[in-house]
Amino acid sequence: MDSGSLVALVVLAVALAYVNGFHDASNAVSTAITTRTLRESTALGVAATLNLLGGLLGAGLMALGAGWSADLLQLTPLARTLADAPDMLGLVLCAVVLSTLAWSILTWWMGMPTSTWHTILGAVLGASWVVGASIPWDATMQLIMLPLLIGPLVAVALSFLLMRGLLALGRTEMLRAGHLRFAQTISAGAVAAGHGIHDIRIPMTLVAMAVWAGGLDPQAALSAAVPLSLALAAGTLMGGHRIIRTLGRRLSDLSTAQGLAAESSTAIVLGVGVLGLNIPMSTSHTLASSVVGVGLGLGPRHLRWPVVARIVAVWLATPVASAAAAAALTVLALRLG
Repeated sequence: MDSGSLVALVVLAVALAYVNGFHDASNAVSTAITTRTLRESTALGVAATLNLLGGLLGAGLMALGAGWSADLLQLTPLARTLADAPDMLGLVLCAVVLSTLAWSILTWWMGMPTSTWHTILGAVLGASWVVGASIPWDATMQLIMLPLLIGPLVAVALSFLLMRGLLALGRTEMLRAGHLRFAQTISAGAVAAGHGIHDIRIPMTLVAMAVWAGGLDPQAALSAAVPLSLALAAGTLMGGHRIIRTLGRRLSDLSTAQGLAAESSTAIVLGVGVLGLNIPMSTSHTLASSVVGVGLGLGPRHLRWPVVARIVAVWLATPVASAAAAAALTVLALRLG
């Protein structure tokens, strides 16, 4: 890969980290802001700081498992197919990132909480199909369908149970408003740190792939950890206000107890999925599903079902749309190459 393609891909990776930050900022702060547990500026500042720390930790963990991250994004077959054409690999990776950025910005504008992992997975599949890479469809479908189906269902069930438990404790007067606000601050912080640890692997893997294709020492990719983590934190600090409104007000009118149950469920499901099962769990999917679960804990009328339906429709469309966009851009890249 020539130096121009390498620089372009690194710049796009930084842009992806930034967009991921403001697109997914709502995951950690929407409930805390809506319930007024934290002021918006304070919530965004805390989330940005923990995203930064989580990003640095996640980047450090990648030094032990960069290959795992590449497999998780299904980049390995693409890299093998274009191993003898590093310049073309650079163009194709740029097409993948541009497609991911376009869909992320579009869904942010729509106020829809979507998964960056699913978006880039779809983009990689579209690009791989165009270049004729051998795609392990069984493993790929598991990477897409397990987080898309099982993760949200588990989050709904767990947040429902947590909500019912909080309601029972509230009736005994063992749990007061101050306790709930403190606990919600902790749970929101856990989600922010977990998001940084998990999602920094997307741009870091892209940089590692670019460095490898450029014939440089793979350890050189670790030098991108700080700028990528800073970009993730800066994006978070900007805030994803459109998605915050969707999760905090349009989907359901959240109370402090609901916010605590939703954030706690999200932190637990992400921890088990990412650290225990090594699957790309989406913070956006998990939190939105948890909000649905706490709404059900109070009764179906506490949810706005048309909004739920639109969110699910966008989730299903995400890998298809990003695959189509990446395929089109890859065809263009092949012609230019």
